[in-house]
Amino acid sequence: MSYSTFRFKQFELHQELCAMKVGTDSVLLGAWAHIPQQGYLLDIGCGTGILSLMVAQRARYASIKAIEIDIAAARQSQENIAQSPWHERIEVICGDFTQIAHTFKSRFDSIISNPPYFEQSLLSPDSARTTARHTTSLSYDTIFQKTRDIITPNGNISLVIPADLYEHVNDIAMLYGWGASRLTMVRTTSRKAPKRALCEWRRNHYAPCHEEILTIYSASGQYSDEYKNLTKEFYLKF
Repeated sequence: MSYSTFRFKQFELHQELCAMKVGTDSVLLGAWAHIPQQGYLLDIGCGTGILSLMVAQRARYASIKAIEIDIAAARQSQENIAQSPWHERIEVICGDFTQIAHTFKSRFDSIISNPPYFEQSLLSPDSARTTARHTTSLSYDTIFQKTRDIITPNGNISLVIPADLYEHVNDIAMLYGWGASRLTMVRTTSRKAPKRALCEWRRNHYAPCHEEILTIYSASGQYSDEYKNLTKEFYLKF
């Protein structure tokens, strides 16, 4: 998905610190995910903090923990969050989720992540970008295994992944007792196949999965009404 300069209606991100620009994937997931208005929320692999900030804007009374393994990205996240109206409710933790997941004392009501997904592509020579884009440090197995013990009984986990990996990832989720509850396939235009999947799973969920399709651009090349309606609380231009 494409990248864009992203500004909340309440404040502007510290662009000098955002070496990795905000992508459409994160914007979509942050606007789409079902999150409670209060409780404890977790952002795994928070990058520059965009998902945590979006969640904080939507969930007015929630406390958020944001985990990032890369030191530079975690520092960027801290800078962005520090200048936001929600800095008191977001804690950035620089560390490896696989190593610290068991240390959380509270269970989370909702977990969100834009995980690395280029499992089959060649590794980038740049270590920071490699960490951010590949499953060398955070696999789907790890996500579903480690989160099942830190989620509340009615909690959910929401991810954005490549559309062609959905069946594979869903099989992994089911192995660890997660059931798909929502699925939105995202395509750039109505003529193209979906490129991304917005997915939600719940523990021991056996009801049918609610499925939809979201198209980003209309036939005229403008943002579609459905995309605008989903993200309008975050884009100044909408």
